[in-house]
Amino acid sequence: MNRSEKILSALGKSYFELEAEINLKKSLPKILHYLGESTSVDRVYIFKNHFNEAGEFCMSYKFEWNAPGVAPQIDFEFLQNLPWSIFPEIEHNLRKNLVINDLVKNTQNPVFFESMSEQGILSYLFVPIFSGKEFWGYIGFDNCSSEILFTQDQTSALLAFASTLGTKLLANRQKRKLMIGHKNYSLLVNNINEIVFRTDQEGRLEFVNKAWEKIAKFTINETIGQPLSDFFEKGSEELECIRDPNIRKKNTDGFEKDLLMKTKTGQKVWVKIKGKYNDLQLAAKEGVLGTIINIHSQKLAEEDAKKLNTLLQAVNETQLNFFEQEDFLTSMNSLLENLLSITGSQFGFTGEVLYDEQGNPYLKSHTISNISWSEETQKYYEQNFKVGIEFRNLKTLFGENLRTGEIVISNDCANDPRSGGVPQGHPPIKRYLGIPIYKGTEFLGLMGFANKPTDYTLEDVQFLEPIISGYANFIKAIRINRKRKESDAMYRLISENSGDIIAIHDFDLTFRYISPSIEKVLGYNPSEVIGKKPEDIFGKFKAKVTKLDGYDKMLISHFHKTTGEKIHLEILSRILYDEKGNPVGIVAASRDVTDRELVLKQLKKSLEKEKDLNKLKSRFISMISHELRTPLSTIISSIDLLKLITENLNDKTQKEKLSLHLDRIHLQVNRLTRVISDILTLENQSNKPSPRRNEKINLNRFLKTLIEDYFTVADIPQIEVNLPTDDKIIETDASLLSHAVKNIIENAIKYSPDSTEKPILDLIFEKNKFEIIVKDFGLGIPKEEQKHIFNSFFRAKNVSNIKGTGLGLNIVHEFVKKLGGKVSFSSKEGVGTTFIISMPYQEEK
Repeated sequence: MNRSEKILSALGKSYFELEAEINLKKSLPKILHYLGESTSVDRVYIFKNHFNEAGEFCMSYKFEWNAPGVAPQIDFEFLQNLPWSIFPEIEHNLRKNLVINDLVKNTQNPVFFESMSEQGILSYLFVPIFSGKEFWGYIGFDNCSSEILFTQDQTSALLAFASTLGTKLLANRQKRKLMIGHKNYSLLVNNINEIVFRTDQEGRLEFVNKAWEKIAKFTINETIGQPLSDFFEKGSEELECIRDPNIRKKNTDGFEKDLLMKTKTGQKVWVKIKGKYNDLQLAAKEGVLGTIINIHSQKLAEEDAKKLNTLLQAVNETQLNFFEQEDFLTSMNSLLENLLSITGSQFGFTGEVLYDEQGNPYLKSHTISNISWSEETQKYYEQNFKVGIEFRNLKTLFGENLRTGEIVISNDCANDPRSGGVPQGHPPIKRYLGIPIYKGTEFLGLMGFANKPTDYTLEDVQFLEPIISGYANFIKAIRINRKRKESDAMYRLISENSGDIIAIHDFDLTFRYISPSIEKVLGYNPSEVIGKKPEDIFGKFKAKVTKLDGYDKMLISHFHKTTGEKIHLEILSRILYDEKGNPVGIVAASRDVTDRELVLKQLKKSLEKEKDLNKLKSRFISMISHELRTPLSTIISSIDLLKLITENLNDKTQKEKLSLHLDRIHLQVNRLTRVISDILTLENQSNKPSPRRNEKINLNRFLKTLIEDYFTVADIPQIEVNLPTDDKIIETDASLLSHAVKNIIENAIKYSPDSTEKPILDLIFEKNKFEIIVKDFGLGIPKEEQKHIFNSFFRAKNVSNIKGTGLGLNIVHEFVKKLGGKVSFSSKEGVGTTFIISMPYQEEK
């Protein structure tokens, strides 16, 4: 026999094995044996699919057959709980009910190739198994000795067998479910809580099950032989159908009734009784078979539901009347009457919780039972009932509600310490139930009930929960409506008394509302404008629109209707939304800015004049500086020449006097040159600010060099320097920073003439910024003059005897500002001054 014939023969045996053996666990090893020997492969096995604890789709190695000399794999742990996600392309094809017949070397999946190669497998065949529509698993054939593949006829035959195997698996599963269902059904029937009964044709009981004793409380022996109708209220009338053959003929399907059963203990229980008339052709004698179900709780719930539905209708009616007519008094009275009826209370109230100016809660009634006990209280009730009676006494049971915001139940009010008693003549309060009304966490209102015949319990509160929720929504609606009215009234008050024009437009800009102020501003009556578009009134116009805090801003000009005067209007507008966030129109406010625009026009003219004056001033300063610098250079040259001549004089006295005067002249010329330089620096920065020339500098080295070049005399620094060990390379304009630091150090030295301590310079690095701190122990700055310290040409009163221009700190302020930093100081007269230059930086990596 060739290979195909052997496979067909093996499949025949396998089909027979499936039919003959009920237990698949016994038949599958035999079937794999048949298939393995007929196909001449080295291993045949079955993988079953399942989900692991993490919900991942997996497969596990369940059955195998191995050729002689081939090692078993059934105990190989790797082949258990193997995720399909490792072999997605294999899962994809098998789920399509396609066989995979291929050589291992052809696979593109490295994990699959490695696992197959480790087992020495050269070729393989995977045949999917489907149990119904479920991908149950697959049969695998491994060939470790050759790369021979299966033919198409062979794979088709094996696929057909796999289909039959899947059908068998499905049948076994359904059979197991059926057996489990039958077992559960039997258990249910044996433990049923319903009464099962049988009567004869006269209606006498012949059989009842154990449930009868639980519901009716009679024993079975006490019951058998008794008429079924005797156990029900109006039983003779309601169950006449059992004895009357004429009724049975008319109602061949039987009967179903809800009746009150009279139990042995005297309790009445609602039950549903269903009966079926015996067919004489099938049964030995006439009678009724039926069941009795306890529906007492259901009946009570239905009755409660009817009462609750009545209450809900009353709440809805109250809300409807409020929204339609803003009158809810009649409906609230009806609601309270229903609440009193359903709770069995004698009287009660409902109301809103408000707060006085001190934050104390009080109750304002929506409705309240009339329990007036005198002419005076009756008169008070009639005067205040409609507007709401206020209760502010917190030393009562309902006051306990208000203070705590919690449910209050008192079934012995006379002895309850929370009760403050009642006025003389007031009907006695025996029992009280107070229910706070909340919407979320907001305490909105209160319901109170009194004098129920039996005790109040939390079950009363739970039953009223839907009403409580509905009443909370109602109070919230009242508050929203109240706020809307207040808002509308305030809006009308503002719009009708404001000098601004307030308008509401449709999206096509048609006026829906406009405030009366339009008549004052533009001379139009509101009735002339409403229903029209702006272009219909004022003609077409163009305006530039800008944004301002979420508003569209524009400036337009119109002419007054009667005076013809040109009016400038500044308009702010935005989209108007309703409570649900839907756009409904455009709201606009227009302000008369005619005076402002005229002032701005004058300011512009003044600004142009000032610009011209500044240009003239700049040219003058530049010219004067140039004219002064030339003679000053000549003077300095002459001084230097005179100093050389003086050196050759023989008269020592004349030589010393002449040298002294020449030094004084040289000092004043340098001072004047410095003033001219400072003035030009400030003027250039204000009129033509030059761009920053950033460069990378080592800040420690930069400050050391600055001190050595400008503030060291005879190799001794005039200032103490504290630099961090961790140096930084920063990028900044070295020239501007040098000017700023030099000016501050010069001032620290200059204004500490009598100090025994040198000024101190500290450099501190912080995240993304550094600080240069210069502290002196000199004269200090008077407190009242500190606010002017950065002004041009300002000098404090306590330094008038020290030469200076008053420009240094102004230059520091401008240069530090240009570098993106800030300069600050603290000073105390007679103690000293500390200046801090704070600069941002990005450290070079």
